[in-house]
Amino acid sequence: MNEQKTRDLERAIATDPRTHELGIRVQVRGDHLVVSGEVASEERRATVLEVVREHEPGLDIVDHIMLSAEPGPGGPDHEQIDPPRRS
Repeated sequence: MNEQKTRDLERAIATDPRTHELGIRVQVRGDHLVVSGEVASEERRATVLEVVREHEPGLDIVDHIMLSAEPGPGGPDHEQIDPPRRS
């Protein structure tokens, strides 16, 4: 796979209606296709990898996709901070 094909694959990930992920990068390292970046959920990660497999079914894929560390308001890691009390 050459550099143009990796860019085409990144474009496919960015424009596929199932993903629309702009921050995903694809690199060829030896016999492996390394997919990296950041997505919001495990479901999004699985969908990105599905798109990659559809476009390059014969390649060995290495998943280096990270999940976003920022939880939404009220999420499990959301810390409630009370305003200071006035005396």
